[in-house]
Amino acid sequence: MVIYAGVEGGGTTWRVAIADGHPTNITESKSFVTVQDSKEQLKAIKDWLSTRKYDCLGIGTFGPVDPREGSPTYGYITSTPKPGWNMVDVVGYLSDGSVPCKFDTDVNAPALAEFMWGAKKEGESSCAYITVGTGVGVGLVVNGQAVHGLMHPEAGHLCLKRMPGDDFPGVDSVFGGASVEGLASTVALAARKNCAREDLPGVPDSDPVWEATAHSLAGLCASLVLVVSPERIVLSGGVMNRTLLYDKVRKWTRELLNGYIDHPAVTTDAVDDYITPSSFGQNAGMVGSLTLAHIAYEEAGGRGGGAGSPTATKAGGGAACLASPCNVSVALAAAAVVGLGALAIAKASKK
Repeated sequence: MVIYAGVEGGGTTWRVAIADGHPTNITESKSFVTVQDSKEQLKAIKDWLSTRKYDCLGIGTFGPVDPREGSPTYGYITSTPKPGWNMVDVVGYLSDGSVPCKFDTDVNAPALAEFMWGAKKEGESSCAYITVGTGVGVGLVVNGQAVHGLMHPEAGHLCLKRMPGDDFPGVDSVFGGASVEGLASTVALAARKNCAREDLPGVPDSDPVWEATAHSLAGLCASLVLVVSPERIVLSGGVMNRTLLYDKVRKWTRELLNGYIDHPAVTTDAVDDYITPSSFGQNAGMVGSLTLAHIAYEEAGGRGGGAGSPTATKAGGGAACLASPCNVSVALAAAAVVGLGALAIAKASKK
């Protein structure tokens, strides 16, 4: 039986886990609050893994990261604004090369998990995964492969059309604050409500902030439909624990697309299965990292290293990162500039 090890590096929490036989079969895990001292953080994870046996390792972290095999900074968290984590060599710290390993973002990893093990329909080749928490991240699988391209998707920073009447300036450094993350993350919600993020669960369902949040997330979903045309969009993360958001996001997505995408997945009740919660709940990120380990193991021909210490393959190894990534990042960048403005043109053309 294959034993998988996974590391999930999040903006507020790092998690490490072991799964037996399948990436979804998590048998033990441990969480660590994210701290500014990256060496302290990674040492704690390394120490935990050093007492376990495993055959392969998957690592998914917050970004931006460098997932490009052969790059001198492969396996790094690169230009993140998070204090203490800029240009941190995660793979290098956790690596001795004795077991197969994959490294990617903490959203591409669960996107792969949703695509491989989630509610996938026969014939599907794509999936988008959106996490909404401290930040907003988007992972993409297209033609069965995680998207990298120039770097990797950062669609959580797409510029949005605001909901009419919403004058909140936003909190992102991109597009003057008016990005998805700038309007819908927990940081943005706390700023909207002038409260601590820890107090957000106490905001009632009737508060107008949830309508504005759903509108922002629907703008992201509609943009992904227009640019990437994924066959499923999965929404996850702490903000989505407010389950009323799912129906609101579906409603606004249909309204924003305004009939331009004439497909039953968007225009009928089938939207409930198109824009959907994660199959793995709050374990989505961890299952994602363990899925990276599974891919690494399979690409190595089913040969693990039986590691007793944390390991990974540094740049240059064939199993170091996902093979044949799809290059649609340029299209996503274009969406960031164009946003949903194209809908107005499309609508006008139909008159």
